[in-house]
Formats: sequence, C-alpha cells, structure tokens
Amino acid sequence: MDSFFKPESVAIIGASEDKKKLGNAILTNFINGFKGKIYPINPKQDMLMGLKAYASVKDVKGKIDLAIIVVPAVIANKAVKDCVDKKIPSVVMITAGYRETNSNGVILENQLKLIIKNSKTRIIGPNCIGVMDTAHGVNTLFTPAYKMKKPKNGFISILSQSGAVGTTLIDIAGNKNLGVSKFISYGNRIDLDESDIINYFAKDKETKIILAYIEGVKDGRKFLDALKNISKNKPIIILKAGKSDMGAKAAASHTGSLAGSYEIFKSVLKQGGAIESKDMEDMFDYVNILSENKKPKGKRIGIVTNGGGFGVMCTDAALANDLEIAEFDKATINCIKNVMPEYATIHNPVDLIGDADIRRFKTTIDAVTNDKNVDIVAIYLWTLGTTLDFSITDIISEVSKKTKKPIIVGASGSKYTKGLSTTIKNENIPVYTTPTRLMDAVKILVNRTLN
Repeated sequence: MDSFFKPESVAIIGASEDKKKLGNAILTNFINGFKGKIYPINPKQDMLMGLKAYASVKDVKGKIDLAIIVVPAVIANKAVKDCVDKKIPSVVMITAGYRETNSNGVILENQLKLIIKNSKTRIIGPNCIGVMDTAHGVNTLFTPAYKMKKPKNGFISILSQSGAVGTTLIDIAGNKNLGVSKFISYGNRIDLDESDIINYFAKDKETKIILAYIEGVKDGRKFLDALKNISKNKPIIILKAGKSDMGAKAAASHTGSLAGSYEIFKSVLKQGGAIESKDMEDMFDYVNILSENKKPKGKRIGIVTNGGGFGVMCTDAALANDLEIAEFDKATINCIKNVMPEYATIHNPVDLIGDADIRRFKTTIDAVTNDKNVDIVAIYLWTLGTTLDFSITDIISEVSKKTKKPIIVGASGSKYTKGLSTTIKNENIPVYTTPTRLMDAVKILVNRTLN
C-alpha cells in the first residue's frame, strides 16, 4: 500500500481546467504539493495547467505508481481496465454511482470486481474522497482549502468510510494544532477494506495513534484479527455509526454497507483492544490523553482546584469512571495547611478557594504530585477568579517536567479560559473543558496502561 501514500508518479484520470470540477481541485493539490511526476489524463486536452495531458494512462510511456479516477461511473470501469493493463499498482476511485445507488450501480460494481480480479492493481473506493499523506504531498481531497484547515505533519492516521466525516476529522485536527500523518476515505471498499488499512497502519512507522469512522465491517474475523494486531502497540479509537436500525439503513444507502449488530461490534472492539468513542470530540479528547508519554502506575486521582464546585464534579466523574480518589499522606496535608487560611479544610479534592494566589497553587500542586498515594494529578482551574492569571501555566509546566506522573488540566469558560487553555496545551499538557470529559479521558489512559 506504500504506493498510495509515497508514489513517485501519479495519473489523474478526469483532470480538468474547470474550477468547478473535482478533477481540477485534485490536479491543483498535486501541482502545489507533490514532488513526483504528474500525468493529467483527459482525451480532450493536449495541455492542462502547464502539464502535458494524455488521452489514456496507456499513452504514458513512464511508470505510474498511483492513479486517481474522477470520471463518471459509466466510463470509470474502462479507466480501471486501462490501469490494470498499464500495471498501475494503486488506484483511488473517487467516482460514485455504484452499489450505494441502485441495481445498475450493483451491476457496475460487480463488473469492477471482475476487472481487477487476478490483477496486482489494488483499489480504494469507489465512492470515496481518497487519500492524503502530509509528508509526501499526496492529496486527493477536493474540499476547498479556504474551508478546511490542513493539519501539520504528525503522528495521527485516520481511516473513514465517509469522506464527509473524514475531512471533518482532518479539519478538527488542524484547528486543534494536532498533526496528521495519513488519511484514507475508503467508501464502498470493493477491494481494500478497513482491516487492510488497519494492518498497514500497524506497520507504518509514521503512525502512532489511529482514528477510525466505521459504518459496517466487511469481514468480522479479519477485522478482529486486525484490531488485535494493532492494539498491542498503537491505540485505535473507533467511532461507530449505524448503531440503530434506522442508522443501519442510512449506512446501506450511504456506502452500501451492512452495519450489522451493534452489540456484536462492541464485543469485537473489546476483544480487539480498541477504544470506542461516542462522538468526534471524544476522539480528540482521547488523542490528547494518549499522546501523554507518562503512564500512571494506578488509578488514584489527586484533585486540586480553586473552585469548590469543580472539585465536587471531578470527584463524581472520577468515581463514575471507576477511578479512585486518593487519600493524602499526612505530610501532604501538613504541607498544604501551611499556605491555606485557618478556616480551610484539607482533603481530596483540595479546594484552594477563589482567592488562591500563585504560592498556594504551587505549594499544593507540588505536595499532591509528590504524594506516594497519588498516581494522577487533575488540576481544575476556575479561570474567572480574580487572582488566577496566565502565570499558572509556568507552575503547572514546571511540575509536569519534574514528575513521571500524568498531569491533567481542566478549565471551563469562554474567551479568557480558551486563551489560558491554549497556553497550557502549548506546554504539551492535556486540557479538558468539563470535569466529565477530563475523567472520561483519564479512564482511557488508565485502561490503556493497566489492562
């Protein structure tokens, strides 16, 4: 599958100068980012955007590693036959109009399967948005650049049965300043399926965490084996759609996918060691916590806050996730007492009270972090307090750099809070917007580390 992501040459079948057509958007992507050879394929043109155009891939004298097909379904199969004859190893079929549409589409798809049978040509799609590799300039995504923030190169790889959901995940990653390595939208998966892609990501050195949007699984046993193969070394976070009967019917009309029993799917995820997310925001919450290089030795939480209500909610959320509220050592309690008002009661969660100054924060966070009974430190900031400012970032960062224990931060609020949270995130410290989301993420880290 390397030639999907690291080709030295690419042919775009259906390349166009018309800015309203997908073939133009894809050709533009490659001209702007790809370092290899580009062959526009369009029988009506001699030149396209400064490049020599060809009537067919068979007219290209050089080797072609990857072909991208964006012509209508009625002529797309012929284009695939040309790719097989040319011995092109990898084909991305953006073209829709197959099994997901009607009986004629089913016939076309069956014909397509016969064309590639016994050949060495592998296909992603049809009915997909294709592939992206941020390190090698491969990008078949036709979403307008001004609408989607392209992420930097990183360690997350994404597979999505839906092009719409997949590109949204890329956009969210870009806006969260998270790096993406590879992306595949695989649509109707007449050839390569979710299990093939997962197995490829398992071996890919540039991939550290995998996100997957899946409507239905093609081969249950193969899928389970792929999950077991990858989850030993790399976390895979899966968002399943088509859980309800009506959702399953929608999946069938979307990608021609049979969604199957959700209860069986959940069981497969558990057996395979995958992580299920409820929604797209959950996926990135889990990415943040799993990017944390520090691993907890247990599930005892030490909670520090300057807003008592947040401490209560953090406690509830921790216990709901089968985490433990640590019992502080006497030395920890005595240390905190030295900087607290006389009327304060010291226990876990520690309420530093709304007038907490930096000294109170620093002493308490240090003490809780150093407590032998604490495995993970959760700091929930009431950012609207008059004494709290951006200097808290230095305190948290300094402690985080000195300890082997995970430090997780929470902060709820709007403009000021988001600015402070961004500053803390820039120190590679996970930040969450509610106590529930924070403790849900901590549970994922604990389960991944201890189970």
